Amino acid sequence: MKHWAICGTRNAGKYLEIGRNILEEGGSAVDAVEAVIKEVEDNPLDWSVGYNGFPNLLGEVELDASIMIGSTRAAGAVAGIKHYRHPISIARKVMELTPHVLLVGEGAERFAQAIGFSPTDQLYDEEVKIYHQNIMKGKKMLDGLKVPQEIEQLAWRYDKYIKEQLASFDYRGWYLKLSEEYHGTVNVIALDTSGELCSGVSTSGLALKFPGRAGDSPVIGAGNYCDRRYGAAACVGTGELAIRLGLARLVVAYLSMGMSPLDAARKGLQELSLLETSGVLQVLTMDARGQCAAVSNSSTLHYYVATSEEPMVVKKETYHVKLINDH
Repeated sequence: MKHWAICGTRNAGKYLEIGRNILEEGGSAVDAVEAVIKEVEDNPLDWSVGYNGFPNLLGEVELDASIMIGSTRAAGAVAGIKHYRHPISIARKVMELTPHVLLVGEGAERFAQAIGFSPTDQLYDEEVKIYHQNIMKGKKMLDGLKVPQEIEQLAWRYDKYIKEQLASFDYRGWYLKLSEEYHGTVNVIALDTSGELCSGVSTSGLALKFPGRAGDSPVIGAGNYCDRRYGAAACVGTGELAIRLGLARLVVAYLSMGMSPLDAARKGLQELSLLETSGVLQVLTMDARGQCAAVSNSSTLHYYVATSEEPMVVKKETYHVKLINDH
């Protein structure tokens, strides 16, 4: 039997069997990755991805995704999708049907409509909208931190008052603290029996983000990178930090030097100590042989793995790295 492997972040765990079944039957890595991520995007109880995801300051859900194939390093990505439920599938079509890698906002949605995707609401009923509003207005506490009044005003008067609010309020510090809790991404990496490697990422991004904000998920080399010769890496957490580090590409570069997935991810994450800021990141990694690891500076994360040798989906603890600038 030819070897295959699949791994995913914690929110992919209950759906990883779908990808495993595709790989067991000789299906492609890209099909397995897309199928698992679509299930997470459809789950209204996963508020960090897809349908019913975290809203931005204006109460709108904006979705980002990317997918990459290791043999050719072909990639597709979308950012700022508001009216379509499966950004991972649109990203795949960007990769397969266009000469581009990244489409954003209105352009990405026009492309989706042109190739047959149907628009849909992203928050599934009024009760959920009210729940989101309650969280964002501070009725649920985050380490004693409430949503500031300035943020609430900005949500209603974004265009008129943005300059005034930016001048009078420390958004940078507040967002950094918020991002430690209200964020999330689904990452899936798969190796199929032909030896093809694929990685995919999808997210609704940081809660209360500025409209138009894109994190690392749609940025090839930051939140997602895949090279069949060496392996793949995908990131979860404070996306701005992964972008600044070029983290996914960096980890794959360490794999190319012969490091194990654990050592490569650990060394890549250590670069976060060199940035004069704090944040949470998890790196999910698979090498060209299907060996997996995940590393984070949070001690609460885990991931899931299945292989042809051990086909049952198994929960694994993420290796915890304590960085000097972590609180």
